[in-house]
Amino acid sequence: MNQVRRSIEVDPVPASHLTVEGHRTFLECTFKGPFNVNVTWRKSCSPNCSQIINATSKSNPDISMEVGDGFSKLYFNPAKIGDSGMYYCVVMSSDDHGQSCGTYLWVRRPPPTSFLNIRESVKNKIITAEGFLLLVCAIGPGLFLLLRKRWENESLLQAKKKYEEENLYEGLNLDECSMYEDISRGLQATYQDIGNVKVIDLQLEKPEKP
Repeated sequence: MNQVRRSIEVDPVPASHLTVEGHRTFLECTFKGPFNVNVTWRKSCSPNCSQIINATSKSNPDISMEVGDGFSKLYFNPAKIGDSGMYYCVVMSSDDHGQSCGTYLWVRRPPPTSFLNIRESVKNKIITAEGFLLLVCAIGPGLFLLLRKRWENESLLQAKKKYEEENLYEGLNLDECSMYEDISRGLQATYQDIGNVKVIDLQLEKPEKP
C-alpha cells in the first residue's frame, strides 16, 4: 500500500518560550506547502478547549500575525501575564492541513527594580572596598595599641637608664669613692727616692762577759 504524501509539512517548534511581562516577543513556525495556504494560531485555554486567535481582530490589539513564504510569526506587543499558554500553528490548504506540536509561552513578572541600578563590576568593587575597610577597622586599633605599648616601654627603659647613670655614686662614702676613682683610673706605679730613705741606726746589744 503506497503512503500518500502530504502537501503540507509543519516543522518542529520549540517546546517553550520564556519572556517578561511588558516585553515585545513573538512565536514562529515554519512549514512546507503550496502558496495558497491559510495560517492561524490557536491557544489552548484548557485540556478540552482551543481558542482561535484572530490577528486582525480589534479585540486583541496587542497581538498581531505575520505570514510569509513558508513561515508565520505571532507577535505580542507587549506580552502580558494572561498571554501565557500553549500555542499551536495551524496551516490549512484546500486539500490538506498541518499543525505544530505546540509552544508554551511563559510570561513572568519582571524582577523588582533595585533602588540603585549598579552594574555587577561596580558592585564587586564596592564589596572589595567594604572588606578592606572592615579589615582596617579590625586590625587598626590592635596595631595602634601594640605600637603605643612599645613606645611606653622604650620610654621607661630610657628613663631607667638615665636614672641609673645619674645616681651611680649615690650611697658611697668618700673613701670608697676615692678607691673607686683610683680603680677606674687604673693602677699607677709608685716609687720612692732612695735618697729619702732614712737609715735607722740599730744598736746591737753587747753580750755580757762571763
